[in-house]
Amino acid sequence: MGPAGSAPPNLPLLLIASTLLLGAVSYFAEKGTAPAVKVTLFLGVMFLVCQAFAWCDLSASEAGTSVHPMYAFNFYLMTALHAVHVLGGLAYSIVSLLSFKSGGEGLIQRLRNHAVYWHFLGVTWVGILLNLFAIRVPNPEQSFLAPLSVGVSVLLLLIVLAYQAMAIRLLWGRGEKAFALFSLLLPVAFLHIWARGEELKTQKTALRWGIAQGLLLIALMFAGTLHLGQFASSFDKIKY
Repeated sequence: MGPAGSAPPNLPLLLIASTLLLGAVSYFAEKGTAPAVKVTLFLGVMFLVCQAFAWCDLSASEAGTSVHPMYAFNFYLMTALHAVHVLGGLAYSIVSLLSFKSGGEGLIQRLRNHAVYWHFLGVTWVGILLNLFAIRVPNPEQSFLAPLSVGVSVLLLLIVLAYQAMAIRLLWGRGEKAFALFSLLLPVAFLHIWARGEELKTQKTALRWGIAQGLLLIALMFAGTLHLGQFASSFDKIKY
């Protein structure tokens, strides 16, 4: 994506390496033992270190080039948002480690949520990488990617709303009509399915729904970047 004669800088190889790290994080988080959680915490920190070096690498490759601002916007915003969520995962790993000392019935559920959260970050990261590779297509806003991104966004939105409707029906059927009405707000509906997963037997549903929401966010950002890039290109033509 960029003006004629320019191309996006090569994606840092550290992005690929960090993908392997995140896969290992997901693997150890699933084990749910104290040593595995410690490894999860360490690998999560290493992932952020790789991300920081990748940012520096891309910044250096941008120097002296005419990189389209929408490409830089897409790269930095999406990786930064993901990094913030990784920080949240590291905090959750620390809380999970401390929970081993106190034990209790909540430990198993906390470890399950800990693993699911890291799985979610792994799937989201793969989506981000595919996004970053896709926008390296010359003039993607004028290719099939523009309508495809809108179509995928609409499909994912329908899936997310279908899960929300299912949550509302479930709560209404249990006689929790007030909660069902509040669940017309998407975040409230998801919190019920997620936080009460063991009670409602919706742990797997919460995982699939969370992944769908993450993919929807990526698709919307991709579609937005393409169409804003098209607007920016048109504006440049008018301006000059």
